[in-house]
Amino acid sequence: MAKKVLIIDDNTQDVKNTAAILEKEGMTCIQSNSTFDILNIIYSEVPDLIILDILMPEPGGYELCRMIKSDDSAKNIPVIMYSVLNKNIDKFWAYRSGADNYLNKGCTSDEFKDACLKIMEQMPVSLEVKAALLGLKSSKVSLPEANVNSKDDLIRDFNSIKELDGDVNILAIKIFKVIYRYFKYSVAAICFKDARDFERLVFDVSENTLGLDVFESIKKRVNAPSAEIRVLLKKDEKNKINSIEDFSVQYEYEINSNADSIGYLCLYAKDNLTSHELKLAGTIKDLVEHIMRLRYFKICNKDNPKGANPRKLYTQLDFDRILSYEYGWHKRNQSPMCLAFMEIESLETVEKQYGGEYRDVLLAKVSNLLTKSLSDGDFIYRSEDDVFAILMTNSEQKRALETLEYLIGKIKDPISSSIDDEDMEIKIGALMLNDTYKNHYEYIDAIYDVLEEARHSEDEIVIR
Repeated sequence: MAKKVLIIDDNTQDVKNTAAILEKEGMTCIQSNSTFDILNIIYSEVPDLIILDILMPEPGGYELCRMIKSDDSAKNIPVIMYSVLNKNIDKFWAYRSGADNYLNKGCTSDEFKDACLKIMEQMPVSLEVKAALLGLKSSKVSLPEANVNSKDDLIRDFNSIKELDGDVNILAIKIFKVIYRYFKYSVAAICFKDARDFERLVFDVSENTLGLDVFESIKKRVNAPSAEIRVLLKKDEKNKINSIEDFSVQYEYEINSNADSIGYLCLYAKDNLTSHELKLAGTIKDLVEHIMRLRYFKICNKDNPKGANPRKLYTQLDFDRILSYEYGWHKRNQSPMCLAFMEIESLETVEKQYGGEYRDVLLAKVSNLLTKSLSDGDFIYRSEDDVFAILMTNSEQKRALETLEYLIGKIKDPISSSIDDEDMEIKIGALMLNDTYKNHYEYIDAIYDVLEEARHSEDEIVIR
């Protein structure tokens, strides 16, 4: 019977080249670009050999290899890691992840073919193992019904974290508690940095005791040699970890704002992770990045009396930078976001009746009311044409509408009473983020169209 080889690689041309070599030897090749559903493929196809690339979208080759080798039945299938990487450290992590052989993509066709034939001869997959795998099908990796929407739950839990510019120890505790519900790490660390040369490295060591070398290694990796260390959520220690190399899983994410490094998220695990934990790792990183960037923006302006209020963007550059980031982040994570343009139509009447100076005071009052009324993660910007842009991050349409109605009420009551009970005429055009727009500039253009629609509507708010 012809041998069956599963090739896991996101590079289509590399897959074709690899398959061509093996098919000349009469083997059947199966291609997969999937990273999260790999056990299902193994159960259904039952290959005699797995060829696995390293450089793939998360989870990458090392994580996939750990997942395969931690499965009681799939671990019997030999795995060759096949990569353009060729340093000793790459080979070290390949074997540490459970690979049975490591080959560089620069090797000759004969070297590759011979290595595949040799390992299948040395590690044949028995009929008993194949029967067991076929019997498993996909049931073993199916998520429990209660966890089907766990990514949505993860996003919701992160959105509940408030007071981003408060005590970093408390913020770290909130982040750690959310992460641990979905990702069972052994040790986690968050490094906070800001414009005041403040550096703090906060650890959750779970049930472990870390040797001094581990702390020093992580400080070096996050480029914070002088960081103040805090160890939080310390439980009854059971395990002593003396070296960072004791962790089989090591995630280290740098978080940047423009060209500045503003922090790190580090997640380490001694044991192999489940496929579901691997699937959520990228989302966790994005959510923590989102929180830390918002915090950084607030902190940078908090203690500067001449600077902007953390939720008030005084320059077009600030607004464009924040909107560009938020637009990209929410698009990637398919998370709800709403941008609204607010226009006070009665400003011209106010200026004619009371003068330009009073008009400016009125706009300042509106800015102040909006700033005080917004939630964490929401921003406003007043453009040169006196249109207020209100960016509501992580807001579904219902919440966005309720927020805008609330803001109108907060503005109209005190302002109207100061201009002889004349009603403020406010129009708002708001647009939920969707897949229609190629970039945030097209998104802004579309919102101006909605604002124009609101100008000719009897309703104060038009939201699409």
